[in-house]
Amino acid sequence: MEENENLAYIKKEQISLIHRLIRGRRNIKINLVKFIYIIFIILFILLFTIIIVLFIENKRLYKEIIERQNKIKSIPINAINNGEKVTIAKKLFQYQEEDEIYNNRTQIHVSYSLDNQLIYPTLVSMVSGLENFNDNNNSSLLVYHLLLSHDFNTSKVEIFETLKKNYTVKINYYVIPHIFSYSRTWTDGTDCVYYKIILPIMFPDLKRIIYIDGDTLIRKDISEMYNAPFNDNYILGFPFYMAYVMDSYGINVTNYINGGCLLFNIEKIRKDQKDVDLLQFTLKNNSVLRFREQDSINYIFYPNVGLLPLKFGIYMIGSKGVLRSLMKSSRSKVNMTEAYEALDDPGLVHFSCCWPKVWTKGSKNLFRDDDICLKYQKEFYYYAKKTQYYSEIYNSLYNPK
Repeated sequence: MEENENLAYIKKEQISLIHRLIRGRRNIKINLVKFIYIIFIILFILLFTIIIVLFIENKRLYKEIIERQNKIKSIPINAINNGEKVTIAKKLFQYQEEDEIYNNRTQIHVSYSLDNQLIYPTLVSMVSGLENFNDNNNSSLLVYHLLLSHDFNTSKVEIFETLKKNYTVKINYYVIPHIFSYSRTWTDGTDCVYYKIILPIMFPDLKRIIYIDGDTLIRKDISEMYNAPFNDNYILGFPFYMAYVMDSYGINVTNYINGGCLLFNIEKIRKDQKDVDLLQFTLKNNSVLRFREQDSINYIFYPNVGLLPLKFGIYMIGSKGVLRSLMKSSRSKVNMTEAYEALDDPGLVHFSCCWPKVWTKGSKNLFRDDDICLKYQKEFYYYAKKTQYYSEIYNSLYNPK
């Protein structure tokens, strides 16, 4: 009897335990459903907030675009500063002995613009160009035109003159007056970034000239780039990945080129009087330009803006996937096989995608491929060692205080 009662009690406890387990599972299920529901509500609120923010931002950008278009269209492109004379450049003392020695050579004209902060990077870039220049048995000559900021320490010109001890080169120096007011929009810089737009005015006797930023390395003979066919274009450059910027100026560009390396068709620009248009447009619209002189160049020369073959140079950007995406957003018709080859072995490399710059310790690639920074950092200091200022370059640039 007692044994039966114990069995009955055990069964009752078992049934009670089963009921509790069932109720516990139901509670867990109910709590899980509540949790999922709460998460769903949070995600919905977050998504709704994002949509509202994007809607407001889109309206703001649209208003900004309309305002920019109205400002651009309201400006007559027919004079410089309402007809006032502007001193474009003052040429420094030229070492006369060069002219007699080099007059019979075919000249390749390359220009840089710089201030006191860009002396050493520009020097290294110039050395890289000289190291890889083919003078065709002394029949060709590389001519550098340095456009110096109004506050440039002209005593530093001697740094560049030392190149003549090891290379056959002609260097001209020009001080540019303070006619440009730097307007910060998306990027930082100084007013020397604008100097390239006055090249067609400064050199009316030239048919063409290459402009290169100082944060570059010239890894192959630049003569081939210099002689690239224009095909009726005013200017040639490398595709830039923010072509949509030009939509805000009311034009739908096929090619939007970067301002870091350009080949100017001076002969055509001056023939069509685009040289004055470019300067006047920039002076008048500086406060609304998103990418400064780069936008001016793409706007004034539209639609006669062409591409340099990518083998001559490319952004130091990293992976092929990143390159493919950037070329697509440039709107240019690019041969991706050529682009990949240029990525592996470019004729000219531009360090705009590294910050801090590639010559600095801990340089980082904006597209998260830091190995490429290290690769070109080694190349930069390889060419720096060929100057008389390697110690100064390394101490001031690699680990600046």
